[in-house]
Amino acid sequence: MKKPSSADVDAARRLVAYEGGSGGSAEACAAAVGQVYEKLQLQFAPLVGLAGFHSLLARGAKLMQDEFPCLKESAAVESPTKLRECLRAQEPDAIVATAAALFGAFLSLLKTFIGERLTSEVLRMAWPAIGESAFKEEAKK
Repeated sequence: MKKPSSADVDAARRLVAYEGGSGGSAEACAAAVGQVYEKLQLQFAPLVGLAGFHSLLARGAKLMQDEFPCLKESAAVESPTKLRECLRAQEPDAIVATAAALFGAFLSLLKTFIGERLTSEVLRMAWPAIGESAFKEEAKK
């Protein structure tokens, strides 16, 4: 996998926006990213293990680091606190773009590992208000 699908990046962007990370200050955006991280960890660590969760997130950061320099620091994705600290120095739009790319890559990797259906189902349980269609891949023609 080189880059996450646009559907996964869009889904990740919706998660960040839902947690309050759109149109706010850098602090609010970074806090929203931390919330998404925590919820993803809470939902997916039981399925892939805590080490698996961190490995997939670290791999996602590695895949996106050329476009988003904040992700070059390996410690940036070790915890929600470290990710928030890394992102706070950026403008709000850059924070959301970085988080969408990171979490989009994570979701793409996760779908490869546990399948699209299970990934989508778990996301819907964690964020039921977002809606079922937000976590489905676009229909292939």
